[in-house]
Amino acid sequence: MKQIVVSAFLILLFANVNAQVKIGGTPVAPVSSAVLELDGGNNRGLLLPRMRKMDIDAIQNPAEGLTIYATDEQAVYLRKSLVWEKQGPFNLPYYGNFDFSGGVLHIENSNNFGQAIRGTAKDGIGVVGWTTNGNGVYGASDNMLGTGGTFINDWGGTALRTRGKTGIGTTTPANLLHIVGLNQPGNTIIIDDDDDPIIQFRKVGINKSCIKQEGNNLVFRPNADNSSGKVVLQSYNDGGWMFLDAAGDVSLGIDPTGFNGTPLGSKMNIRDNGGINLSLDAPVDNINGPTLKFLNKVGNVTTEYGSVKTNGLGLQLNSSNSTTFNGRDKWVWKTTNDNFLPAMQLRMGPGLSEIGADLLVSNGIGIGVYHGNYGNIPNAALDINLGFSWDKSYSEVMHLSGEDLIVRLKQSGVDKGFLQLVDDDMKTGTFASNNKGRFIIRTNNADRLWVDSVGYVTIGGKIGPTLNGPYRLAVRGKIAATDFNVVATGSWPDYVFSPSYKLRSLEETEAYINEHKHLPNIPAAAVVDKEGFALGDMQKRMMEKVEELTLYLIEANKNIQRQQKEIDQLKNQVIVLQGNK
Repeated sequence: MKQIVVSAFLILLFANVNAQVKIGGTPVAPVSSAVLELDGGNNRGLLLPRMRKMDIDAIQNPAEGLTIYATDEQAVYLRKSLVWEKQGPFNLPYYGNFDFSGGVLHIENSNNFGQAIRGTAKDGIGVVGWTTNGNGVYGASDNMLGTGGTFINDWGGTALRTRGKTGIGTTTPANLLHIVGLNQPGNTIIIDDDDDPIIQFRKVGINKSCIKQEGNNLVFRPNADNSSGKVVLQSYNDGGWMFLDAAGDVSLGIDPTGFNGTPLGSKMNIRDNGGINLSLDAPVDNINGPTLKFLNKVGNVTTEYGSVKTNGLGLQLNSSNSTTFNGRDKWVWKTTNDNFLPAMQLRMGPGLSEIGADLLVSNGIGIGVYHGNYGNIPNAALDINLGFSWDKSYSEVMHLSGEDLIVRLKQSGVDKGFLQLVDDDMKTGTFASNNKGRFIIRTNNADRLWVDSVGYVTIGGKIGPTLNGPYRLAVRGKIAATDFNVVATGSWPDYVFSPSYKLRSLEETEAYINEHKHLPNIPAAAVVDKEGFALGDMQKRMMEKVEELTLYLIEANKNIQRQQKEIDQLKNQVIVLQGNK
């Protein structure tokens, strides 16, 4: 009887496709533009189909316009343009709170040159973003030509105003303004202005100093209302000061907080900090070498009083008269009296007695030693003693300058070892004429690292029967690393997925494990304990087992699906039998 009534209703319903239907409420004709009108009065509404979002996504071939309520998200989804579109829970203008990890408002403009969001205000603020931990306003572009966000004020007002830390190229700024270049080619910051651009520094609202482009010149200077200010450069180390005061005097190595002007009214003063006070450099092709000149200028007339220079053959002291060298080659003027000092006893450092010398040649070369009965003679072919006559602030013993420098170590006239600079590389080791020699590094009076004549490297001591064993690198002890890159040898186990690959059945695998107590193609524990294992080879074997296990799971899943299908068929048969009773 029920089947007859339902069939009659369906016949009446589809008899006239143009019919209008109204359900509920006052029995009057539905509105003219509606095929179906629902009237729930004041206490009833339309209940949409309800399911989880994952069930909505699983619907096969959903029709355009299909509408479903997602119970787990408490939102309505509409099938539109072949995708499920989540319907916005608000209308504009709107003010409210949302507990949502993504963007509350997502607007996309598919036009290549369009704007996703545009905010315009007559006197107020075009766009305002406020957040506790996230992004108040977020703009992004997935194209090099696009712009994530643009703020413009064409009338000289404020285009972008921030309060707190602001990051450019970083989402975690560490300071009020933090710029990260993002490895982009070109300049990190560009300041472009039709007039001379300027960066102004203020303190308590008062202009103090600035960086300015004046024509073709870059200028660092205090402002006019900061006449006592200095231009100061300071390195990280203490005493690394360089500054220019308001009078144009330059000082190096003096803390400007205690500066009262350059000594004796000099235009430039260098504070002696125990190192090299002044270095002169010249191009390699300059045959005259670097020169320091002493001049006197009166009006437009310049007079040279003397100079100090080197031409690659030695140090030259030149003067406007002939008394400096007194016609004596290989003799230098001794500053303590009117006598001359032979070059073999050249005085180079302060604090020496009349007969003392910093450079002494006597059966060897001594630097920093005394000669005669007042001290020691050189104890080696080259004896350097920096413990007495040299300033303790020197930390470097020797400088070698040149192209492809090499220090050779010979034995009985045969090259044995060397220390060499080749371009930017520093090399040390043994020569080909020393084909059995090893390069050894020692610490705490013990050998720590060996490199033999064929390139085998050993760290910490013997591994095998020889110093290095059969390994290109042998380490006795633990190794710590953040990453290893193993170069592939042989075929990677993707052959497991080949149709020709014979996969053992689980029964065969079980029988193998029961017999051998380990997986097929995996070494036994006794072998590993005795011989160890190759990391790359073991990784390949483990990947083979992972891929085989994947095939087992795929096959098991097929069996589960087939069994489920059979169970569903049996359930349907039971339902039909129960309905016919």
